[in-house]
Amino acid sequence: MASKPKQSDYQASGAEKASASVALQNYNYFKQNYSPILQQMRDKAQNTDVGTTLRGRANADTMQALTQPSYRNTQQVDYGADLGKAYQGQLGVANTSAKQIQNQMGTNVLGTARGQAADASTGMAQLSRLGTSEALNRARNKQMVAQSKIDAAVTMGGAFGLQGMDNKSTGGTFFTPNDSNGVPITGVKNRYKYSMGG
Repeated sequence: MASKPKQSDYQASGAEKASASVALQNYNYFKQNYSPILQQMRDKAQNTDVGTTLRGRANADTMQALTQPSYRNTQQVDYGADLGKAYQGQLGVANTSAKQIQNQMGTNVLGTARGQAADASTGMAQLSRLGTSEALNRARNKQMVAQSKIDAAVTMGGAFGLQGMDNKSTGGTFFTPNDSNGVPITGVKNRYKYSMGG
């Protein structure tokens, strides 16, 4: 029969005793200095109302992007609907981000308590990076297209007006210029003839 292990085989070595002593000191230091901070972080994660801040930011972003005063906005039938869709989309993004921030803060507390490294930021840095919703982008793009159409119409109207004034300066009517002899230039054929000098 095999002999039983001796008690000396179970005795901790000097290195093991030193390592256990250091670990105990680290544990006591952590518990005394960081445990209260972790409890504060836990309470903050549970009670911080990140959602209100993010929803306010979403509202401001939407209003800044879509409520620039313009005549077109007053005449556009679906302007209110576009604004409402964009606002609701931004609130959805804000609510999702707020939940992610709160979850991240709670995970940080758990990770630190388990000896894992916590995320250096508490998630509040995401406040400055609130994404824009698809509805806001769609409404903003729709406004840009409408404004481009208005700009093109104004440019064409200006050119039309200048040409009319030029026609009148030759002695013709607003829509019909006169040639150098004072004869109205009418029709494509006549305009071509006079432009070629014939």
